[in-house]
Amino acid sequence: MLLKKNITEDTLIIEFLKPVKSLSSTVLGGGFRRLTHVMFHEVGKNFNEKKPEKYARDIVSRYKLPTDTTAVFLTAVDVAREYVDREIESPIKSRFVATLGFSPLACIGKKIHNGSSTINMLLVVDKNLSNSALAELSGLISSLKTLALVDLGFSCNNYGRAYATVTDAFIVASEEVGVEERYCGPATMIGSAVSNLVYTAIVDYSLKRIDLDVKFKNIFSIDTDWLIDTAVKLYMNAPIPNVSIEDIRKDFAFELSKVLKDPNIWALGLAAWSLDHYGLAGTIPYLEKNEYIDDSTRIIADELLGIAFSIYVNGWKGMFSYYWIDRIKEQLEEFKNKPMFIDDILASFIGSILSKVYDKYLNK
Repeated sequence: MLLKKNITEDTLIIEFLKPVKSLSSTVLGGGFRRLTHVMFHEVGKNFNEKKPEKYARDIVSRYKLPTDTTAVFLTAVDVAREYVDREIESPIKSRFVATLGFSPLACIGKKIHNGSSTINMLLVVDKNLSNSALAELSGLISSLKTLALVDLGFSCNNYGRAYATVTDAFIVASEEVGVEERYCGPATMIGSAVSNLVYTAIVDYSLKRIDLDVKFKNIFSIDTDWLIDTAVKLYMNAPIPNVSIEDIRKDFAFELSKVLKDPNIWALGLAAWSLDHYGLAGTIPYLEKNEYIDDSTRIIADELLGIAFSIYVNGWKGMFSYYWIDRIKEQLEEFKNKPMFIDDILASFIGSILSKVYDKYLNK
Protein backbone atom coordinates (compact mmCIF):
# COMPACT_ATOMS: atom_id res chain seq x y z
CA MET A 1 0.00 0.00 0.00
CA LEU A 2 1.08 3.56 -0.66
CA LEU A 3 4.82 2.96 -0.62
CA LYS A 4 7.79 0.88 -1.65
CA LYS A 5 11.20 0.45 -0.05
CA ASN A 6 14.77 0.70 -1.24
CA ILE A 7 17.60 -0.28 1.10
CA THR A 8 21.27 0.63 0.76
CA GLU A 9 24.12 0.03 3.18
CA ASP A 10 23.25 3.00 5.39
CA THR A 11 19.88 4.25 4.18
CA LEU A 12 16.30 3.01 4.03
CA ILE A 13 14.32 4.94 1.41
CA ILE A 14 10.53 4.97 1.37
CA GLU A 15 8.97 6.08 -1.89
CA PHE A 16 5.25 6.82 -1.96
CA LEU A 17 3.41 5.57 -5.02
CA LYS A 18 1.68 8.94 -5.08
CA PRO A 19 2.33 12.06 -2.98
CA VAL A 20 0.94 12.12 0.54
CA LYS A 21 0.21 14.93 2.92
CA SER A 22 2.03 14.75 6.19
CA LEU A 23 2.89 16.24 9.54
CA SER A 24 6.38 15.56 10.83
CA SER A 25 9.12 16.62 13.22
CA THR A 26 12.02 15.43 11.07
CA VAL A 27 15.24 17.38 10.69
CA LEU A 28 14.35 17.88 7.01
CA GLY A 29 10.78 17.91 5.74
CA GLY A 30 9.18 18.90 9.04
CA GLY A 31 5.79 20.52 9.59
CA PHE A 32 2.74 20.16 7.32
CA ARG A 33 3.77 19.37 3.75
CA ARG A 34 3.42 17.02 0.79
CA LEU A 35 5.94 14.19 0.64
CA THR A 36 7.12 11.86 -2.09
CA HIS A 37 9.94 10.19 -0.15
CA VAL A 38 11.09 9.45 3.39
CA MET A 39 14.66 8.51 4.28
CA PHE A 40 15.98 6.73 7.37
CA HIS A 41 19.71 7.46 7.28
CA GLU A 42 22.31 5.91 9.57
CA VAL A 43 24.84 8.17 11.27
CA GLY A 44 27.61 7.46 13.76
CA LYS A 45 26.86 7.02 17.46
CA ASN A 46 28.76 10.22 18.23
CA PHE A 47 26.96 12.22 15.55
CA ASN A 48 26.87 15.88 16.53
CA GLU A 49 26.46 17.78 13.29
CA LYS A 50 26.12 21.53 13.89
CA LYS A 51 23.91 21.95 10.80
CA PRO A 52 21.83 18.76 10.66
CA GLU A 53 19.37 20.15 8.09
CA LYS A 54 22.20 20.86 5.64
CA TYR A 55 23.62 17.42 6.34
CA ALA A 56 20.22 15.88 5.54
CA ARG A 57 19.88 17.93 2.33
CA ASP A 58 23.27 16.68 1.20
CA ILE A 59 22.16 13.08 1.79
CA VAL A 60 18.98 13.66 -0.22
CA SER A 61 20.99 15.20 -3.04
CA ARG A 62 23.39 12.28 -3.00
CA TYR A 63 20.48 9.98 -3.78
CA LYS A 64 19.12 12.46 -6.37
CA LEU A 65 15.80 12.85 -4.58
CA PRO A 66 13.73 16.06 -4.39
CA THR A 67 14.76 18.04 -1.32
CA ASP A 68 11.44 19.89 -1.08
CA THR A 69 9.31 16.70 -0.85
CA THR A 70 11.68 14.36 1.03
CA ALA A 71 11.74 14.00 4.81
CA VAL A 72 14.83 12.64 6.57
CA PHE A 73 15.22 10.70 9.80
CA LEU A 74 18.74 10.45 11.26
CA THR A 75 19.66 7.59 13.59
CA ALA A 76 22.60 5.53 14.82
CA VAL A 77 20.54 2.35 14.37
CA ASP A 78 21.61 -0.01 11.58
CA VAL A 79 18.76 0.99 9.28
CA ALA A 80 19.54 -1.61 6.63
CA ARG A 81 18.98 -4.50 9.06
CA GLU A 82 17.19 -3.23 12.13
CA TYR A 83 13.89 -1.61 11.31
CA VAL A 84 10.24 -2.33 11.98
CA ASP A 85 7.80 -2.66 9.08
CA ARG A 86 4.26 -3.70 9.89
CA GLU A 87 0.95 -3.27 8.07
CA ILE A 88 -2.74 -3.77 8.78
CA GLU A 89 -5.60 -4.06 6.29
CA SER A 90 -8.62 -3.38 8.49
CA PRO A 91 -10.50 -1.21 9.26
CA ILE A 92 -8.25 0.91 7.06
CA LYS A 93 -4.91 0.11 5.47
CA SER A 94 -2.12 1.50 7.61
CA ARG A 95 1.65 1.01 7.47
CA PHE A 96 4.11 1.56 10.31
CA VAL A 97 7.85 1.78 9.60
CA ALA A 98 10.27 2.66 12.38
CA THR A 99 13.83 2.44 13.64
CA LEU A 100 14.05 1.82 17.37
CA GLY A 101 17.14 2.93 19.27
CA PHE A 102 16.92 3.45 23.02
CA SER A 103 19.79 5.75 23.95
CA PRO A 104 19.96 8.16 25.59
CA LEU A 105 16.60 7.87 27.32
CA ALA A 106 14.57 10.91 28.33
CA CYS A 107 13.11 11.00 31.85
CA ILE A 108 11.51 13.76 33.91
CA GLY A 109 14.20 15.78 35.68
CA LYS A 110 17.13 14.06 33.98
CA LYS A 111 19.81 16.23 32.40
CA ILE A 112 19.52 16.13 28.62
CA HIS A 113 22.41 14.54 26.76
CA ASN A 114 22.93 14.55 23.01
CA GLY A 115 22.32 11.24 21.31
CA SER A 116 21.60 9.73 17.94
CA SER A 117 20.31 6.21 18.66
CA THR A 118 16.74 7.34 18.61
CA ILE A 119 13.13 6.33 17.95
CA ASN A 120 11.94 7.35 14.48
CA MET A 121 8.38 6.52 13.46
CA LEU A 122 6.57 6.75 10.12
CA LEU A 123 2.85 5.99 10.04
CA VAL A 124 0.95 6.08 6.75
CA VAL A 125 -2.85 5.79 6.65
CA ASP A 126 -4.70 4.97 3.43
CA LYS A 127 -7.34 7.61 4.09
CA ASN A 128 -7.59 11.35 3.58
CA LEU A 129 -6.96 12.92 6.99
CA SER A 130 -7.49 16.59 7.81
CA ASN A 131 -4.66 18.59 9.31
CA SER A 132 -6.28 18.37 12.72
CA ALA A 133 -6.61 14.58 12.34
CA LEU A 134 -2.91 14.34 11.47
CA ALA A 135 -2.09 16.38 14.56
CA GLU A 136 -4.30 14.12 16.65
CA LEU A 137 -2.60 11.08 15.14
CA SER A 138 0.86 12.45 15.96
CA GLY A 139 -0.14 12.83 19.61
CA LEU A 140 -1.58 9.33 19.63
CA ILE A 141 1.55 7.59 18.34
CA SER A 142 3.72 9.58 20.76
CA SER A 143 1.56 8.36 23.63
CA LEU A 144 1.78 4.79 22.37
CA LYS A 145 5.57 5.01 22.16
CA THR A 146 5.73 6.17 25.78
CA LEU A 147 3.38 3.41 26.94
CA ALA A 148 5.50 0.81 25.12
CA LEU A 149 8.71 2.12 26.75
CA VAL A 150 7.11 1.93 30.20
CA ASP A 151 5.80 -1.60 29.61
CA LEU A 152 9.22 -2.66 28.32
CA GLY A 153 10.74 -1.49 31.60
CA PHE A 154 12.86 1.43 30.39
CA SER A 155 13.84 3.89 33.10
CA CYS A 156 16.57 6.26 34.26
CA ASN A 157 16.96 4.85 37.78
CA ASN A 158 16.41 7.75 40.20
CA TYR A 159 14.76 9.87 37.49
CA GLY A 160 11.78 7.60 36.91
CA ARG A 161 10.34 5.92 33.86
CA ALA A 162 11.53 6.81 30.37
CA TYR A 163 8.98 8.49 28.12
CA ALA A 164 11.15 8.85 24.97
CA THR A 165 14.72 9.18 23.80
CA VAL A 166 16.10 12.69 23.59
CA THR A 167 15.98 13.05 19.79
CA ASP A 168 12.84 11.17 18.70
CA ALA A 169 11.08 12.13 15.49
CA PHE A 170 7.85 11.15 13.71
CA ILE A 171 5.93 11.42 10.46
CA VAL A 172 2.20 10.80 10.11
CA ALA A 173 0.93 10.79 6.54
CA SER A 174 -2.26 10.15 4.62
CA GLU A 175 -3.84 10.05 1.18
CA GLU A 176 -4.84 13.32 -0.41
CA VAL A 177 -8.02 12.16 -2.18
CA GLY A 178 -11.52 11.41 -0.94
CA VAL A 179 -13.60 12.85 1.88
CA GLU A 180 -11.45 14.17 4.70
CA GLU A 181 -11.58 12.44 8.07
CA ARG A 182 -11.67 15.14 10.70
CA TYR A 183 -10.89 12.95 13.71
CA CYS A 184 -8.37 10.20 14.27
CA GLY A 185 -8.22 9.71 18.05
CA PRO A 186 -8.68 6.59 20.19
CA ALA A 187 -12.47 6.84 19.93
CA THR A 188 -12.34 6.35 16.14
CA MET A 189 -11.94 3.07 14.28
CA ILE A 190 -8.75 4.35 12.66
CA GLY A 191 -7.26 5.54 15.96
CA SER A 192 -8.10 2.30 17.72
CA ALA A 193 -6.59 0.14 14.97
CA VAL A 194 -3.49 2.29 14.67
CA SER A 195 -3.00 2.15 18.45
CA ASN A 196 -2.79 -1.61 18.35
CA LEU A 197 -0.51 -1.53 15.29
CA VAL A 198 2.04 0.92 16.72
CA TYR A 199 2.11 -0.41 20.28
CA THR A 200 2.46 -4.09 19.36
CA ALA A 201 5.03 -3.33 16.65
CA ILE A 202 7.30 -1.51 19.14
CA VAL A 203 6.87 -4.06 21.93
CA ASP A 204 7.19 -7.18 19.77
CA TYR A 205 10.29 -5.93 18.00
CA SER A 206 11.94 -4.71 21.19
CA LEU A 207 11.36 -7.95 23.07
CA LYS A 208 13.36 -9.73 20.37
CA ARG A 209 16.19 -7.19 20.43
CA ILE A 210 16.65 -6.38 24.14
CA ASP A 211 18.85 -8.96 25.83
CA LEU A 212 18.41 -9.99 29.46
CA ASP A 213 21.44 -8.00 30.64
CA VAL A 214 19.82 -4.79 29.40
CA LYS A 215 16.47 -5.84 30.89
CA PHE A 216 18.12 -6.59 34.23
CA LYS A 217 19.84 -3.20 34.35
CA ASN A 218 16.63 -1.37 33.43
CA ILE A 219 14.70 -3.02 36.25
CA PHE A 220 17.24 -3.43 39.03
CA SER A 221 19.28 -0.25 38.35
CA ILE A 222 22.55 -2.21 38.31
CA ASP A 223 24.11 -4.95 36.17
CA THR A 224 24.87 -8.53 37.17
CA ASP A 225 28.59 -7.78 37.56
CA TRP A 226 27.70 -5.20 40.24
CA LEU A 227 25.60 -7.80 42.03
CA ILE A 228 28.39 -10.39 41.97
CA ASP A 229 31.11 -7.93 43.03
CA THR A 230 28.99 -6.55 45.87
CA ALA A 231 28.03 -10.02 47.05
CA VAL A 232 31.71 -10.97 47.28
CA LYS A 233 32.48 -7.84 49.31
CA LEU A 234 29.68 -8.58 51.76
CA TYR A 235 30.63 -12.25 51.92
CA MET A 236 34.05 -11.20 53.30
CA ASN A 237 32.27 -10.37 56.57
CA ALA A 238 31.78 -14.11 57.09
CA PRO A 239 34.14 -16.05 54.80
CA ILE A 240 34.29 -19.85 54.69
CA PRO A 241 37.71 -21.22 55.67
CA ASN A 242 39.80 -22.79 52.90
CA VAL A 243 37.46 -21.61 50.10
CA SER A 244 38.88 -19.21 47.56
CA ILE A 245 37.19 -15.95 46.67
CA GLU A 246 37.24 -17.01 43.03
CA ASP A 247 35.22 -20.13 43.89
CA ILE A 248 32.68 -18.01 45.79
CA ARG A 249 32.42 -15.66 42.82
CA LYS A 250 31.86 -18.53 40.37
CA ASP A 251 29.32 -20.22 42.63
CA PHE A 252 27.37 -17.00 43.17
CA ALA A 253 27.33 -16.29 39.43
CA PHE A 254 26.13 -19.85 38.75
CA GLU A 255 23.30 -19.64 41.29
CA LEU A 256 22.37 -16.19 40.00
CA SER A 257 22.09 -17.49 36.43
CA LYS A 258 19.67 -20.18 37.63
CA VAL A 259 17.57 -17.74 39.63
CA LEU A 260 17.26 -15.38 36.67
CA LYS A 261 15.59 -18.09 34.60
CA ASP A 262 12.58 -17.93 36.93
CA PRO A 263 9.78 -15.52 35.90
CA ASN A 264 8.76 -15.15 39.55
CA ILE A 265 12.08 -13.43 40.26
CA TRP A 266 11.47 -10.97 37.42
CA ALA A 267 7.90 -10.41 38.63
CA LEU A 268 9.09 -9.49 42.13
CA GLY A 269 11.74 -7.22 40.63
CA LEU A 270 9.15 -5.48 38.46
CA ALA A 271 6.92 -5.02 41.51
CA ALA A 272 9.75 -3.23 43.33
CA TRP A 273 10.65 -1.26 40.19
CA SER A 274 7.06 -0.06 39.81
CA LEU A 275 6.75 0.90 43.48
CA ASP A 276 9.95 2.93 43.31
CA HIS A 277 8.62 4.89 40.35
CA TYR A 278 5.27 5.47 42.05
CA GLY A 279 7.17 6.64 45.13
CA LEU A 280 9.40 8.94 43.10
CA ALA A 281 6.31 10.43 41.44
CA GLY A 282 4.67 10.92 44.84
CA THR A 283 1.62 8.89 43.81
CA ILE A 284 1.59 6.23 46.57
CA PRO A 285 -1.36 7.32 48.75
CA TYR A 286 -0.34 8.76 52.12
CA LEU A 287 3.36 8.60 51.26
CA GLU A 288 4.78 12.01 50.41
CA LYS A 289 7.53 12.13 47.78
CA ASN A 290 10.06 13.56 50.26
CA GLU A 291 9.22 10.81 52.74
CA TYR A 292 9.83 8.21 50.05
CA ILE A 293 13.16 9.79 49.07
CA ASP A 294 14.22 9.78 52.75
CA ASP A 295 13.44 6.03 52.91
CA SER A 296 10.86 6.43 55.66
CA THR A 297 11.01 3.86 58.46
CA ARG A 298 7.21 4.00 58.46
CA ILE A 299 7.23 1.95 55.26
CA ILE A 300 7.76 -1.80 55.63
CA ALA A 301 6.46 -2.90 52.22
CA ASP A 302 10.03 -2.87 50.90
CA GLU A 303 11.11 -5.33 53.63
CA LEU A 304 8.06 -7.48 52.94
CA LEU A 305 9.09 -7.74 49.28
CA GLY A 306 12.64 -8.63 50.37
CA ILE A 307 11.33 -11.31 52.72
CA ALA A 308 9.07 -12.82 50.03
CA PHE A 309 11.94 -12.81 47.54
CA SER A 310 14.47 -14.42 49.87
CA ILE A 311 12.09 -17.10 51.18
CA TYR A 312 11.19 -18.00 47.62
CA VAL A 313 14.85 -18.39 46.65
CA ASN A 314 16.05 -20.43 49.65
CA GLY A 315 13.45 -20.71 52.38
CA TRP A 316 14.16 -19.58 55.94
CA LYS A 317 17.92 -19.72 55.38
CA GLY A 318 17.48 -17.28 52.51
CA MET A 319 15.41 -14.96 54.68
CA PHE A 320 17.86 -14.93 57.61
CA SER A 321 20.73 -14.31 55.19
CA TYR A 322 18.74 -11.40 53.71
CA TYR A 323 18.34 -9.96 57.24
CA TRP A 324 22.12 -10.23 57.68
CA ILE A 325 22.89 -8.48 54.39
CA ASP A 326 20.25 -5.81 55.00
CA ARG A 327 21.91 -5.00 58.33
CA ILE A 328 25.48 -4.69 57.03
CA LYS A 329 24.89 -3.31 53.51
CA GLU A 330 25.14 0.32 54.65
CA GLN A 331 28.87 -0.10 55.12
CA LEU A 332 29.23 -0.28 51.34
CA GLU A 333 29.26 2.76 49.08
CA GLU A 334 27.57 0.61 46.43
CA PHE A 335 24.26 0.66 48.32
CA LYS A 336 24.07 4.41 48.77
CA ASN A 337 21.29 6.22 46.89
CA LYS A 338 19.59 3.01 45.81
CA PRO A 339 15.78 3.37 45.48
CA MET A 340 13.71 2.31 48.51
CA PHE A 341 12.21 -0.90 47.12
CA ILE A 342 14.97 -2.05 44.77
CA ASP A 343 17.40 -1.54 47.67
CA ASP A 344 15.75 -4.41 49.56
CA ILE A 345 15.41 -6.59 46.48
CA LEU A 346 19.16 -6.23 45.88
CA ALA A 347 19.91 -7.15 49.50
CA SER A 348 17.56 -10.11 49.15
CA PHE A 349 19.22 -11.16 45.89
CA ILE A 350 22.62 -11.18 47.57
CA GLY A 351 21.53 -12.71 50.85
CA SER A 352 19.38 -15.51 49.50
CA ILE A 353 21.86 -16.53 46.80
CA LEU A 354 24.80 -16.38 49.23
CA SER A 355 22.83 -18.69 51.53
CA LYS A 356 22.73 -21.23 48.71
CA VAL A 357 26.49 -20.86 48.28
CA TYR A 358 27.00 -21.40 52.02
CA ASP A 359 24.79 -24.48 51.78
CA LYS A 360 27.07 -25.98 49.16
CA TYR A 361 30.16 -25.82 51.39
CA LEU A 362 28.75 -26.12 54.90
CA ASN A 363 26.66 -29.18 54.07
CA LYS A 364 29.71 -31.15 52.92
